[in-house]
Amino acid sequence: MTFSSFHDSTHLYFVTASITAWKHLFIVPEYVKIPLNSLAWMQQQKRILLFAFVIMPSHLHAIIKPVSDLIGDILQQFGSFTAHEMLKKLRADNQKDILKTFQQEKRDQRHDHSIWQDIQAKNIYSPDFLWQKMEYIHQNPIAKDWQLVKDRADYLYSSAGYYDQGKKPIIELTDVREWLLSTPSPHSPFEARGEGSLEEKEQACNTPPSARPE
Repeated sequence: MTFSSFHDSTHLYFVTASITAWKHLFIVPEYVKIPLNSLAWMQQQKRILLFAFVIMPSHLHAIIKPVSDLIGDILQQFGSFTAHEMLKKLRADNQKDILKTFQQEKRDQRHDHSIWQDIQAKNIYSPDFLWQKMEYIHQNPIAKDWQLVKDRADYLYSSAGYYDQGKKPIIELTDVREWLLSTPSPHSPFEARGEGSLEEKEQACNTPPSARPE
């Protein structure tokens, strides 16, 4: 796994994890529960804050903030646990073809299979980049290559319904708008770098990307 980021305790991170060979494991609810349970557990253990997520048939995206561990450690824990659980279920389900693919395409000689491609995390530096990635996450299910639902708020494995319509998400999350407004300088990941006052943050929190000037 590759962690293309550096740890900064004030940063949020945009995380992407894709299944090896883009296999559509997450069309089966039992497989979707594995990363969902991992994200929920890490929140319960106060290892991360989860602000947004989407789980697509072959990959997932999330916006998180490490609380007690380094970002690399968080991704390693997530990747290791979910890979172990998915591998166990694939064996129990006798998914020989998928297991063979994961074995043939393994990248780490210490393991017999590679479930994930490289798990990547990008540092989030500004409100604009944050909202760009939030929008990207929530648009995934209605993108022309997927079109899984007509209204993105109806996609179960996403935080879009929470942010768009106030629906209860399938797992607990932290409202990024409330978190930004309650995080004063110098602990703000944006204001601490001279990237916006509290008033500017409040405006950013209430202004969707589509309504902002180019």
